[in-house]
Amino acid sequence: MNTRHLEVFYAIMVCGSISRAADMLHISQPAVSKTLKHAEMRLGYLLFERTRGKLIPTKEARILYDKAQMIYQELSDFQLMAENLAEKPRGNISIGCLPSLGLSLIPEVTKLFLERYPQSRVEVSTYHTDELIHLLNRYQLDFAISFRPIQEQGISSITLAKIPVVYLDAEPLEPAVMSLEEIDDNRWINPGADSLSTMIHQYRTFKPTQLNVHTYYMAAEFVKRRVGCTISDLFSAAEVLPFSMIYPLKEPMMLDLCMLYQSDRPLRKISQDYQKLIQKFLNRRLKEYNQKLYLPR
Repeated sequence: MNTRHLEVFYAIMVCGSISRAADMLHISQPAVSKTLKHAEMRLGYLLFERTRGKLIPTKEARILYDKAQMIYQELSDFQLMAENLAEKPRGNISIGCLPSLGLSLIPEVTKLFLERYPQSRVEVSTYHTDELIHLLNRYQLDFAISFRPIQEQGISSITLAKIPVVYLDAEPLEPAVMSLEEIDDNRWINPGADSLSTMIHQYRTFKPTQLNVHTYYMAAEFVKRRVGCTISDLFSAAEVLPFSMIYPLKEPMMLDLCMLYQSDRPLRKISQDYQKLIQKFLNRRLKEYNQKLYLPR
């Protein structure tokens, strides 16, 4: 088995199919099939059983995969070491983030990053979490920024900060703090986000609402237009509303803002530097926002 055979074999084991392996390697499906067939001919035994259109690894393939994982881990460590030798790393990074984070947080941090590393090139795109995971699995992103840790095979996450969940209302509130139990069902705008919905259900269940949205910042825009009230993460709210419309919640609700990446593709130094920069930015901005949140109204 030569290095090309190993590359194709490993990709199929990781991805589970020839089509996804082809995407990962950026080659055609026939090229993957041909290389796999040639490897099996050279070895003298099958690596996969073809069953109802699926590839099932043979006993020999599973033994070889254990060794292949060790080889690729050593290669990743070597690549990481080589990049870490650069004091100011150069290169391209592809970042994905939620639409609400693409309004301000990621542009502000990326601006600082480009000032620090002017020879780097950055590509930023916005998607919902499921789409971000899909792109990570296809190796089309270096990392993604999203709320909530992801419990999915092959995806690792680093918590960047814990973001407070706040109450949003254009109507004056006395006292200037709200409990989920006290929110008016008739004015409630369902923010629709899975991570928030799960947290909300720990405290109360709202009756079906007249208005449902799918992004935090859209819910905040409706609040600005006095359509109703909702809850959101503090960062998304602060980009749309004045702090006179943002109130603390009595319930200690926090959203984890996370950096997601492929487990078998450790963060390069340039990505690690972006991680440090965004964490520093978040800590500074959270202090500023929390001070405004608790100022006398």
